[in-house]
Amino acid sequence: MASALADLRVIDISTSASGAWCSRMLAGFGADVVMLEPPAGHPMRREAPFDAAGESIPGAYFLAGKRSAVFDPAAEDAAARLLALTARADVVVSSFRSHEWQALGVDSAQLAAGNAIVAHITPYGMTGERAALPANELTVAALSGWAALNGEAARPPLRPVGHQVAFCAGTLAAAAITGAVIERERAGGSGQEVDLSELDAMVSAASPNILRGQYTGRSTPRREGVDITTGPVPVADGHFALTISRAHFWRDAMNVLGLEDLAEDPRWEASWYRQAHKHEYTERVGQAMRQWAKSDLFDELAARRVVAGPVLTMEELHANEHLRERGFWVEVDGLRQPGAAFKMSATPWSLPSGMPAPASEGASQ
Repeated sequence: MASALADLRVIDISTSASGAWCSRMLAGFGADVVMLEPPAGHPMRREAPFDAAGESIPGAYFLAGKRSAVFDPAAEDAAARLLALTARADVVVSSFRSHEWQALGVDSAQLAAGNAIVAHITPYGMTGERAALPANELTVAALSGWAALNGEAARPPLRPVGHQVAFCAGTLAAAAITGAVIERERAGGSGQEVDLSELDAMVSAASPNILRGQYTGRSTPRREGVDITTGPVPVADGHFALTISRAHFWRDAMNVLGLEDLAEDPRWEASWYRQAHKHEYTERVGQAMRQWAKSDLFDELAARRVVAGPVLTMEELHANEHLRERGFWVEVDGLRQPGAAFKMSATPWSLPSGMPAPASEGASQ
């Protein structure tokens, strides 16, 4: 079948997880992606855990679907070589900050002066007082307010796991690049620069809480503790999230748990009343839930259209029947990994190849 970006030529000179994820998204849409790796290889190749052959499992996921060549920014001819390598590119994906472009001796605007889309994916953007500073998932989560919103009030703020900042920023960058490509086609061949900050991406994700703070005059507090109204809570073989926001959710869930008196008492039909008086029932409901296996409880509640869900472990996700039936998992070079989170009927997303072998110096000439 056709690929949506089959004619797009992408040069990825980024060394960040955000940049790697962005170009992987583009490769999945059919773009021809060549990543220019430093002589030591892309940093993702050195990220644990490793398989039996000593290859990085995260690297195999983030770098799949691409070709590889070596590019040394410290080489004397680095600027000339980069201009030559990107001369016929439709898109350049970069994690270089402004001062790094200057040290390289290349004006990024020069690349966009032709028809290239130059996407800068950096921690803090290409402008502003933090533009030159390094960062990682922890610092971006802290500065963006993400950490302040997650976790319990009595404990330290949480940090994202599994490159969540990279996934958010990289996905937004791929969308912005696609929009810029459409604009270039509409305008007849003009390129442009895309400046995407990881911090901006994460602050945008917290927008509802930022807006709430503006109107209430106070920050959204982290939760005081965990009960069935905030969840997930323990069950016999793990944890379970139960939604009781509507009257019929409450009634049906209480009947399933064998708490008929709570189900039929009209006082509990109003959501505000349940929240105001939750101390009267949360421990009792929690005890009833601990008698259930999470899959059994989910089946009973789902049959009654109650919104609920078991907390699945990573091992359980691999065996999940719903994901299997949707064809979510894909096999790439023997590695079973998550596929696209969407379905396209005419131009499906796919990865024809896994992580390329590290390129030799000669392959980059």
